Amino acid sequence: TSGELALVILALRACQNSDESVTYFHLVNQLEEKFQKEIENMGVHDGNPLTNYYQLSLDVLTLCLFNGSYSITEVKKYFSPENKNFYFGGQFSVDTGAMAVLALTCVKRSIQNNGEDLQDISHYIESLVKKILSEKKRNGLIGNTYSTGEAMQVSQRLTQEIEDQEFPACKTALKRDFVKMQTLSSPSGHAQILPALMGKTYLDVNNVSSCASGPGHLNISIHEPIPVEPTISSTWISVNYTVQINETFFTKVTVPKGSVFLNVMEEAQKINQTAFRFKYVESSWGPYIISVQGLEENHNDRTYWQLLSGGEPVTQGVGRYVVHNGENLEVRWSKY
Repeated sequence: TSGELALVILALRACQNSDESVTYFHLVNQLEEKFQKEIENMGVHDGNPLTNYYQLSLDVLTLCLFNGSYSITEVKKYFSPENKNFYFGGQFSVDTGAMAVLALTCVKRSIQNNGEDLQDISHYIESLVKKILSEKKRNGLIGNTYSTGEAMQVSQRLTQEIEDQEFPACKTALKRDFVKMQTLSSPSGHAQILPALMGKTYLDVNNVSSCASGPGHLNISIHEPIPVEPTISSTWISVNYTVQINETFFTKVTVPKGSVFLNVMEEAQKINQTAFRFKYVESSWGPYIISVQGLEENHNDRTYWQLLSGGEPVTQGVGRYVVHNGENLEVRWSKY
């Protein structure tokens, strides 16, 4: 996808040794083409991109950093803070907003004259930052663990006043959760969290100091849990599993202790192929559900399959969310 290509370009540059010569022209050229297809799709399908606004923001950020071609007029048109694509189920998406701020910050720096474009982009940044800060929780996180990492990247490129007032508790919470989630999180998840803990942002990839020049200073103590042999009675758990479309399909599923959401779906499919069949694709975040009962997600219609536990969205992917005995799991046909 366009966003995946953007991340590849950013990663290659961030870890490039000073004595290496790498040509990015062809990769940036491909990204320009993919970005244009996103824009064209938005023109035809009510402002909906082929992927999502997180990836669209990554595209703009990368094209800006690598002197690629993009239209400031289109950026102004599609990155208005009130755009529906910053919201999922009526909830502001912190990581999407944060990535947009990073992209808009780069665009702002590239504007030569102090005219209307500069004023509009500055206003967008200010408005998005306010929305991001409004999502701060009592535990110190902004949104969830992953989005907090990107919100902190925003803080490191804005005024010291904002950073001093709002973000120390966020960094403490982020370190705490990072230690807990290291074994459960994907490389993509780490990529959203680690830059903030290192005091870096995606905007720094063109700086001389790169990840190839050293690991930096990140002091996080990790205590490996002592494995405990389970008794026979505790090696299996039972969970309730529901598929919700226009009607509800329910079953009880027994799986080994330590199973993930995907294992439950696989067992349910064995019980009733018609009601619980599904398809998934591998993504940078791990398995991703694209179809249940033959009904596929559609970016143009803004539809997708939402994973829930106890009626609340799960915070990890289908291949990483560990289920517990008696849990009420649900896959729901949803619109964002």
